[in-house]
Amino acid sequence: MSHEGFRFDDYHIWESFWSSLNGGWLDMDYKWEFEKFWGKGAKPEPIVLPKEDYDALVERLNEPPDPKAIERLTEILRKPAPWDT
Repeated sequence: MSHEGFRFDDYHIWESFWSSLNGGWLDMDYKWEFEKFWGKGAKPEPIVLPKEDYDALVERLNEPPDPKAIERLTEILRKPAPWDT
């Protein structure tokens, strides 16, 4: 990649200059990852929830977590990783 002829007073291309240094934002873009897995030109399907289901989901997310689930998660995280044994 060549940046020959780039001038630092070309403010309108600063973003493309800096993103091109590390391969650009395309390498970190979700759409690119999606297409890499599903194939070029693949489009994600929209997820449509009925209003009642959406409201129930938001309500559940706003509730405090179950203490038993937190205890179980703590137990799991205390176990040694397979590569540590």
